[in-house]
Amino acid sequence: MTCVKMSDIEWPAVVKLSQNDELLYLAHQRDWLELACLYQHHFTEEDQLLDSAGHRYLISANPRTVHEDPVGELPQLLQQGQNLSLTDFIKWVQNHATAQGQCCVAKLAFTTIGQGMEIVRTLEE
Repeated sequence: MTCVKMSDIEWPAVVKLSQNDELLYLAHQRDWLELACLYQHHFTEEDQLLDSAGHRYLISANPRTVHEDPVGELPQLLQQGQNLSLTDFIKWVQNHATAQGQCCVAKLAFTTIGQGMEIVRTLEE
């Protein structure tokens, strides 16, 4: 696993929190920075960011607790060796749609990661 620079991420992206089926849509790097600042002490080892190219990144939070350093540092993104498969991303988006209260999610399908990102964006509206 290697730590990546923000310029390596292909936006838009989604964050998949391990404890939740909902996906957090991030249109730009700015959205990631806002989320990272707000959520920096709450990420777990299984939380992931997926970019539009299908690259997966584990979100590595700073191990210090809020009590030790209330300002802390932004989490790092560690690139995973294997991209997320389209089939797995379809399942993520279907679960997200179900959590959003959408019906007929079994029919929800797309052929590219980018199309899936667009579906997540429209479900946010």
